[in-house]
Amino acid sequence: MMFLSEVNVPLIVEIALLIIVLVSAFIVGSAFVIRDLRRSYKELFRHQSKFDIELRKIVNLISKATKNETMAKYDNLVIKDLPYVDKKALLDLIDHLYTEHENESEQFAYVRETYENLQEQRRSLDATILLFNQKISLFPFNLYSKVMKLRKRQYYTHK
Repeated sequence: MMFLSEVNVPLIVEIALLIIVLVSAFIVGSAFVIRDLRRSYKELFRHQSKFDIELRKIVNLISKATKNETMAKYDNLVIKDLPYVDKKALLDLIDHLYTEHENESEQFAYVRETYENLQEQRRSLDATILLFNQKISLFPFNLYSKVMKLRKRQYYTHK
């Protein structure tokens, strides 16, 4: 039978302190990882919003400039609510209509500027998506991204 006098109290105290330090380090590390993931997601969301705004502007301008029936179905849609596949198809349609339209006229200057802004926003969004996808695939971010239900995003750049 073990008596209280036989228990090594300093050893138990050291083990308890070690456990407290490890748990504290885990909690602090988790807080930093979660904060970094939230910051990256907010940045991605901000770039996605800017891209959607530019996409809405170019849809309005192209549909007025070209009078295309295919573009008419996008006039009253909320662009940010479109799924990725539909946005990709819309981007392809815009690229096609922009390249076939005579865009050297002075009246088309704002359309040309907005189209260039859209392309810049697309590149910026794709760069942010690339960084976000890389981050959530690395340890320990991949563990926390699964818990936070963050998923990889698809790119808008043509291949």
